[in-house]
Amino acid sequence: MRSPTGLMLKRPGNLLPVFFLCLIHAFVAGQVQVPGTASAALGGSYVCLQGYMCTSQNQAGLGFIEQSSVSIQHARPYLLKELGISSLSGQFITGSGALGLALSTQGLRGFRQSSLWIAYGLRLHSNISAGVGIHLWSSTISEQLIYAPGISFALGLQVRIQERWTLGARLFHPASWSAQSDLSSEQLMSIETGFSYSFFKVARIYSELHMNPQAYFALCSGIEWTLKQHTILRTGVCSQPFTFSWGISFSFAKWVADFSFQYRTDTGLTPLTALTHAW
Repeated sequence: MRSPTGLMLKRPGNLLPVFFLCLIHAFVAGQVQVPGTASAALGGSYVCLQGYMCTSQNQAGLGFIEQSSVSIQHARPYLLKELGISSLSGQFITGSGALGLALSTQGLRGFRQSSLWIAYGLRLHSNISAGVGIHLWSSTISEQLIYAPGISFALGLQVRIQERWTLGARLFHPASWSAQSDLSSEQLMSIETGFSYSFFKVARIYSELHMNPQAYFALCSGIEWTLKQHTILRTGVCSQPFTFSWGISFSFAKWVADFSFQYRTDTGLTPLTALTHAW
């Protein structure tokens, strides 16, 4: 009679689901926050971004948006389709502010991780915007529809100085609750602050510091360069974990297509694609 171990060795395909589940567990247990496609190309910089997909980044950017939009995004950590992360987000202008919703999901049959952001950004002054976001997450396993749920929130602020400078800050996870006994390092409170500066009328640099007092300090920087009118090139780096990224954006009529590649020393190469419709 063949032992279960011998059967698995004879049929290595039986180990594939276990392999992918281990990768998902490692990826999710660390709560790696996959950024928006534009942010990913800028080395993970986002506290001064004011474009699409602000909902799960700096919610204050919602106060400065000039168009409502709907975006779909897909990221593929480790270049494995089984670990793909799909997201759907929307930003809708309401008076002097904007409401944002962002839903993302990742997983295999029998195990799936989902995340929902609900955010609102309000323009307090022509050059000042503040935002707040509520973050809900949960897993689904074959025996249980809702497993290890959690909730947290974030506060953001952006200030424009003249036309070239923007200052930004976000307080992430100032308080969290999770059904799991221990919170991961990424679920603990972090403070993110930075600036952006435009020059030559076609370029803008981003630089920011992400501080998690109990886990890490990271410096993220990036630059974007507008070619002609409808094409933007981006590149960036981040210190912790070391990250190098690059990307390109094309806009045509009411559509924007973003493509980015982010190399991290902990998760390898991650391609990201996004398509946005704005009106």
